Amino acid sequence: MSDERQTSEREGRLARLYGRATTALAAREWEDALYLLEEIAMVDPTYRDTPVLSRHAWQEVRLIRAYTRGVAALKTGDLEGALGHLNWVVNERPEFRDSMQKLREAQQQARLSEFYRRGLNHYTQGRWSEAIEAFGMVIAVEPGYRHALDMLEDSREQLKLGNMYRSAMAMIDSDDWDEAAEVLRSIQSQSPGYRDAGGQLREVERMRALYKLYERGKDARDVGEWTRAIDFFDQVVAAQEDFLDAQQLLREAIREKQLVYLNQDAEAAFEAGRWNEAIEHYQNIIAMRSDYPRAQARLVDARRWRDVQTAYDEGMRQFRANHWFDAIVQFEAILTLDPGNEEVRDLLDQADKKKRLADLYEHAGRCLRDQNWTEAVEWLERVEMLDPNYRDTGHHLERARRQLQLARLYKRAGQASEAGDRAQAAALYAQIMDIDPTYRDVATRVAGDQPRP
Repeated sequence: MSDERQTSEREGRLARLYGRATTALAAREWEDALYLLEEIAMVDPTYRDTPVLSRHAWQEVRLIRAYTRGVAALKTGDLEGALGHLNWVVNERPEFRDSMQKLREAQQQARLSEFYRRGLNHYTQGRWSEAIEAFGMVIAVEPGYRHALDMLEDSREQLKLGNMYRSAMAMIDSDDWDEAAEVLRSIQSQSPGYRDAGGQLREVERMRALYKLYERGKDARDVGEWTRAIDFFDQVVAAQEDFLDAQQLLREAIREKQLVYLNQDAEAAFEAGRWNEAIEHYQNIIAMRSDYPRAQARLVDARRWRDVQTAYDEGMRQFRANHWFDAIVQFEAILTLDPGNEEVRDLLDQADKKKRLADLYEHAGRCLRDQNWTEAVEWLERVEMLDPNYRDTGHHLERARRQLQLARLYKRAGQASEAGDRAQAAALYAQIMDIDPTYRDVATRVAGDQPRP
């Protein structure tokens, strides 16, 4: 095949790819356009305005991917992920779809979530004023947000009743029983049955004994002796269920003891690499108490290692199936989470090499099918440089070289024949016959060049 024909076919192929790429760009089919432009770049990186179009298509693909991930994260409540992706989109192109609106929505949800979390935190700690302030901020922005209104009203009620109740308890501590009774009657009128204020009123002396048990329970709670705290609060609650906040403190002590056991189970699962089990335990811990020491950080780590394990399993599955690109994606994902993973880094190198070999071999195969022997030799030699034993590269390389040699000899013989040098032509045709007697019309040409009897 002549160089001019090879060049013409190459230019024709590039032009066809370029046409399909520009059509895809016009249709805003960015992924398809990027793939076609990358094919062009593999043959001729400077072809027309391919680099410019590739950058444009890649930017559009990145925007679409980031926007899609941001919206998906927003829907699933992953506000950190949503903010990260949507912020990037807005910074790159503020007018992209409704990214600005989605970003504002994510920002508002993040603010509301933070206020609501603070409110719950204050609420569970009995810090009613702070809870009221936090829930009030939530209601001011979104009145129907979760249970914020109920929590706000209950916090106000708890604050009011708590103040009155503490006042009564202070009076009891100072043996001011008349004033204490008046306050307790006021509590009964506003909230009948509140902490058994009536029982407090009838049994002031018994209250003193209960109060001592209550104080001992609080002391045990303050030093983290949950079993003793549960015992003391349980005695108080058994005698008088609504004594001060004994029930709440009993629930908290039981919860804290449960948290200790949950945390032990979580740590054991974490250390054993049972990531899903560890994640479940840490999620339960955080659901019970969001500020439990190390739980948030350990949950993040467990999720990260679970993602590493999941990606590793999927990467190995794709690797064994010879799906090199999919394996590469998984291994690269692992290295973003675990940069020091040498095993995965080695697997990534292997997958990358296998992919390059497969791509080169595929290019060579197309050239062989098209009988483009020059390029076939080039692609096959590149395969051979990476792996001399790759599939049947040696066989195909030998064939392509032979066909290239035959084509050159045939061309020279034709030129000699046209120049009237029959001896040279015959010698060249004889060389061809030695290599491949069936090559093209060589046998006919050799017969035609024999002297007539």
